[in-house]
Amino acid sequence: MKEVQCISNVDNFLIVDKKLYFSNGKEVIGENGHSILISPLSLQFLNYKEPYFYIPDIYGNTYLIMENEVRFLKDIFIKDVISDSLLLVSKDKKTAVFDIKNNEFHYVLNFRIFKFLEWKEKLFFKNKNTIQGIEIYTGQFLWEFPLSLLGKHKNPYTDEEKDFEVRRLIGIYNNILWVFLNAKGFIGLDIETGKLKYRIPEFHQAIGKTSTSSYDDSKGFFRSDYLLNSEKGKILGLAVDVFIEIDLTQEPPFVTQYGLQEEFEKYNIKKANDTAEDYVIQDNLLYFYLAEKLRFGILDINIKEIIYVSEPIAVVERDDSFTRLRDLKVSENKVYILDSNHTLHIFEREKLNFELGGNSEF
Repeated sequence: MKEVQCISNVDNFLIVDKKLYFSNGKEVIGENGHSILISPLSLQFLNYKEPYFYIPDIYGNTYLIMENEVRFLKDIFIKDVISDSLLLVSKDKKTAVFDIKNNEFHYVLNFRIFKFLEWKEKLFFKNKNTIQGIEIYTGQFLWEFPLSLLGKHKNPYTDEEKDFEVRRLIGIYNNILWVFLNAKGFIGLDIETGKLKYRIPEFHQAIGKTSTSSYDDSKGFFRSDYLLNSEKGKILGLAVDVFIEIDLTQEPPFVTQYGLQEEFEKYNIKKANDTAEDYVIQDNLLYFYLAEKLRFGILDINIKEIIYVSEPIAVVERDDSFTRLRDLKVSENKVYILDSNHTLHIFEREKLNFELGGNSEF
């Protein structure tokens, strides 16, 4: 991999249709350095879901960037784009469907939601200690699953009994809603009834060494932004030096933990304890970064081997923050890394072995 460009003063960024968009706090800059939005108030993160960009400011307003228009939606926080005319939004501390063509709101919940999944005109979400489902256009109640049905779990360090909580609604596969909990693994709920179909408290087999075994003898799961690969029928995740693969095509689903300690040691990394929870999977390659070691790498998820780790990226230290990497995104042969000094590093890789028909270097 070769660093081909650095862009300074970047707060956050997106890649849309192979094009880079980034914000410097009050301005969003698109391809060729053209400004597509200037705000008098500080902007938060950039979002895109076809066909719109939507960007909130720090006061709960949102800019909606349309093809020929930028709309300022006062006191409206966009949660999701349902279609080219309908948005899922928070307004007046409630959840609503907003018709942007007719400027009409239809409130579907009398509270805001933060962890949710929109799927085929249905909305699944966390509400206090339950998971619920509704019809997204009407708000009609479908079902509720109380997490209390799972009992309680013990904090492994204090033995304190605690309630289960939703960490992430991962996705839907074969009409099963998969949810990652704060402890003791995953559950799978029937999307039609809300009934518990699967409960996965621990992995089934372990392959390879991991540095985590020295302080955690359980067979539980580490916190990670687990992803659903619908094409393969698998849930995938990376945490510390552990790669998790849940095969949903088996009955019941089967979980394998792959220890990657020896893979990291090939690159003189004795402990990968700063592996970021977010990563990108593209063409059977998982791109990850080691936030504090200032390095990024690539895991081949087919053969479970790390095929590349960068040298430490040069990051200018700041007095007001820890020196670290903050974000990673991938588009075709380019890797984009944002650091704590608001510098965006762009790397370009050479073609891989299978693309060249022989040996190659990153």
